[in-house]
Amino acid sequence: MGNERVKTGAPRSVAMLIQSFFPAVGGAERQALELSRSLAARGVAVTVLTMRLPGTPAEETVDGVRVLRLRCPGPGYMRTFLFMAGAFFHLMRRKGGYEVVHVHLASSHAVAALLASRFTGSRTFVKLADGKAQNEITLSRATLPGRLKLAFFKKANPSLMVLNTEVLDWLREQPGFGGLRLIPFRNGVDTSRYSPPLYQEKLNAKAALGLGNSRVFLFVGRLDPKKRVRELVELWAGIVSEKGAAAEARLVVVGTGGEAAAVRKTVDALGLADSVSLAGMKEDLRPYYRAADVFILPSIAEGLSNSMLEAMSCGLAVLASRVGGAREAVAEGENGFLFDPLNRGELKAHIMRFIAEPSLSVRMGERSREVAVSRYSMARVTDDLLDIYAGAGPGD
Repeated sequence: MGNERVKTGAPRSVAMLIQSFFPAVGGAERQALELSRSLAARGVAVTVLTMRLPGTPAEETVDGVRVLRLRCPGPGYMRTFLFMAGAFFHLMRRKGGYEVVHVHLASSHAVAALLASRFTGSRTFVKLADGKAQNEITLSRATLPGRLKLAFFKKANPSLMVLNTEVLDWLREQPGFGGLRLIPFRNGVDTSRYSPPLYQEKLNAKAALGLGNSRVFLFVGRLDPKKRVRELVELWAGIVSEKGAAAEARLVVVGTGGEAAAVRKTVDALGLADSVSLAGMKEDLRPYYRAADVFILPSIAEGLSNSMLEAMSCGLAVLASRVGGAREAVAEGENGFLFDPLNRGELKAHIMRFIAEPSLSVRMGERSREVAVSRYSMARVTDDLLDIYAGAGPGD
């Protein structure tokens, strides 16, 4: 694709609006950083507006991306309100300074951006996250502030960027949303940074993490009930009880979150310390991708998992629940398998097959890499994003 901008009508300046950003670690944060880097490499002036975390500077430049961190003291709703207000006044002060405002997640700061756009003339795009079963719209309907936000969205008529066809089709049927501009989009991955290891490099990566020569099944993500990691650990107890499986397979869980204590308690209660590794939060995930053979995503709701794309780019086969963007990224029997997240027997059968047929994950992993490069590379996604900004829609 090259580094020069090739899209006619592409903006010269973009404001990325996100509550939490680098050095915070998470899928949304990583995606916002990678997109911003890629746009900056095309000659677009990118400014990220975000909350200021303790110990971070109010302003800095990260890989050519200007980062402005707004001070938002206080708990809960106070921080949210201050960020919303700070973002609104910044955009108003910079009237004409940003051709495009790209909002990550349809939270309260999206209201600030849409309101400011009425006065500044900036084109505003709001990226939705999560899947049909649980997303920003369904969650917002449960609270009065959320319902007020949704009412404003319907009047503001924003351009909503949607990560998978499941949510796209669902939104078209929702009262007040079917008439909005709904734009298919997808997350991207830096396929040069996340690349498959050679055979000996994979063995070395396993050894470095103390995994021996086991078949390694990897989960990376937030430990949240909707991710169903605790249920995965319970299922794993049945797998390791099978003859020989305990010695041949390991489950590695990377991440933290509200359910971390419950997951650890389950591991201890089931005596799985020797076969389940809880690695906690890691800033650099590549050593884990390089050591793993199969990536597992057992969520009941997903938009398009950033970690899954990174795993695919690193040449891992994928076992993903049949929801959200995984239904488009995983070709059944080619680069992985899909399963019903509530059907433990289905998932167990797939895992046991990967253990019994070591060559299966190798073959599927090669196909995963091909899919990641051809459909989800950050260069390809950036091309499509510039088309969206210009009003041409995403590329084929």
